[in-house]
Amino acid sequence: DIVEDLDVLHKLLHENFKEMSTWDVYLAEVHSGSLEWGFLHTEKFFKENAKHFEGPNSDFIVVKLLVALTTSNDEDVQAIACYDIGEFVRHYPNGRSIARSLGAKDIVMKLVDHQNKELQRHALTAVSKMMVQNWASVH
Repeated sequence: DIVEDLDVLHKLLHENFKEMSTWDVYLAEVHSGSLEWGFLHTEKFFKENAKHFEGPNSDFIVVKLLVALTTSNDEDVQAIACYDIGEFVRHYPNGRSIARSLGAKDIVMKLVDHQNKELQRHALTAVSKMMVQNWASVH
């Protein structure tokens, strides 16, 4: 009986298995509001996935969610949201004006004076990316 049950379970899992792309994992993390440092919050990820930020309806919902997460009660989530906004600005064509139009610059600017030094650093870097025309030339 148990062998049959395991076979049925294996068959159902195999039929319903969907491999998530890194973008799917990122999207789920942003929607959950629980951002954690890792491979999703890297320059490489943003280079490879910048176009996905438009969203299926071209409404930039993920960027809107990131802007909202900068007001989280969790300072790590705020820092990661700042980092992600900065990377979006850097890698998405016209990302600067999109982020500004969504209010990112003003909200992130308020975090530049935060008492948490790590959050302060990520906020300052994000604001810098929003203000610099050609980030690549800064390095």
